[in-house]
Order: sequence, then structure tokens, then C-alpha cells
Amino acid sequence: MNSARSMAAALVAGIIVCGGGLGWADTVVFSESEARTDPVTVEVASTPAQRNRGLMFRPSLKEGQGMWFIFPYEKELAFWMKNVRFPIDIIFIDSKFHIRTIHKSVPPCRTETCATYPSRGKVQYVLEVQSGFCEKNGIRENQKVEYKP
Repeated sequence: MNSARSMAAALVAGIIVCGGGLGWADTVVFSESEARTDPVTVEVASTPAQRNRGLMFRPSLKEGQGMWFIFPYEKELAFWMKNVRFPIDIIFIDSKFHIRTIHKSVPPCRTETCATYPSRGKVQYVLEVQSGFCEKNGIRENQKVEYKP
């Protein structure tokens, strides 16, 4: 009985530490935007499995929320919309937290072959937000962002 309780406690601790669906506490803040932009509350995708799944199979993304992808080092990246059910803005960010590329209102892929959206240079982070977020908030390339875990 004591062993079962220990295993259950370890499982709950693992879910809390690893985020298991509870991890909408980190934020991304935009500096120098043309409009007053509230911080974006993000779910972090830092493991290969989390990055591969991304926003796939989710019904939607709420306003003010996003997914923050962390890669171990800077490299050229390309994202696609396979199994993502709604349009999004994709923001590619370098290791010094400058926005390098924005793809606005990227549509879901509804075919077997999907278009890719490249970073156009080396980046280390990617932020996915609701479609129209960048336009509405005056977010632009070369702008600085701050990630707050």
C-alpha cells in the first residue's frame, strides 16, 4: 500500500514538474511594439517530442496564449501545419531574442503534402500565436522579445 502511494505521488510530481497540460505559466513580452501588447502566456515545447507535436490535434488556441518552442542551439528551421486545425502566426526568434521572420495567418494543411514556412536564417526559438496577433499588435521583424519562465 505504501509503495502504491509513493508511485502515485511520484506520478503527480512528474506531471506538475513536466507541465503535463498544466504549464501555461511562462510568458513572452514584446518590446517596442506599435500597440500596447499584453504578455503572451505560453506552453513550452522544449523536448523533441513536444516540438514535433506542437499544436497538432488541438481544437483552438485562446487569445493571449501561444506555444514557445525552445531549440538547443541556433539553426535554420521550417515549420508546417500538418494536423493543426486553425490558422496561426509563426514568429521565428534568434538566440538574442530578436524576431527574424514572421509568417502571418498561416492556414492549416488539409492535404497529405503540406507547405513549409522557413525561418530565413538561424533561430533558436519559435512562438506560435493566434492568427492575426502580429497584425493586431504591431509585431514586426527585428523587434526584441523577452521570455519569462
